[in-house]
Amino acid sequence: MTFRVVSSIVPSVRRGSRHGFSLIEVMNFVALAAVLSAVGMYALARYVRHGKTAEAVESVARLGTRSAEYFDTSDATQPAGASQKDVHAMRHFPPSARTPVPAEAISVRGQRYQSNGADWDGSPWKELKFFLIQPQCYQYNLRSEGTGSSAKAVVTAEGDLDGDGHRSSYTLTIEADPTLSAKVGKLEKQDAEE
Repeated sequence: MTFRVVSSIVPSVRRGSRHGFSLIEVMNFVALAAVLSAVGMYALARYVRHGKTAEAVESVARLGTRSAEYFDTSDATQPAGASQKDVHAMRHFPPSARTPVPAEAISVRGQRYQSNGADWDGSPWKELKFFLIQPQCYQYNLRSEGTGSSAKAVVTAEGDLDGDGHRSSYTLTIEADPTLSAKVGKLEKQDAEE
């Protein structure tokens, strides 16, 4: 069996043919590479910041849901023998946090904070069974007040992703509705990717 090379498929090498690029071609390539690199770096930085903000959105939503569940089941902590109306009127959210986690805002300024069990051991974290294992980019807090129809809780996550001193915040309000059930409000963002 014999094989022939077809000349139209494999071009012949001619002597004296030009191999290389002109200065204009090299400059165009470098300029295009610079533009693509700048766009890529911006997109990557935005993607990384967005990944960090997902922590705050998910954690605040989880705290809001658990706070609403705590409120709706707080009847169990009321005295036995009280009427259902009186029991519902005493519904409440868990106590406010004595200190946020982490305690100092500078701990999440342009860096991650690795919390430990002691950070989440007090109220309201213990009642809500909330803690973070992975290093966190935000400082978490919960404030609550009132009972019954005047009860209200506010969950916040604040951070400074780029370390410039300007903080971003995520806030979620949980309030009692007219039927004395907790309703989680809409997540409010301020300078979300700051």
